[in-house]
Amino acid sequence: MANEYEVREVPKVVVQGIRPGEIVRGVPMQQTWFVVEHIKTGQRFGEHDEESDAIAECEKRNNKEQP
Repeated sequence: MANEYEVREVPKVVVQGIRPGEIVRGVPMQQTWFVVEHIKTGQRFGEHDEESDAIAECEKRNNKEQP
């Protein structure tokens, strides 16, 4: 059976609210994280800073789908 999940590297996007008088600081350029994504639906199952963590979760999810 083919794998249902894959690991993708995506840009890190942070949304923050500010209060009057606060300074907005952006995310440093070129930051990414690794997500486990369902291949057919595109549903994401978590963000990881380390690729090895994302790969481990992906393998765990793919093994659950196997009979």
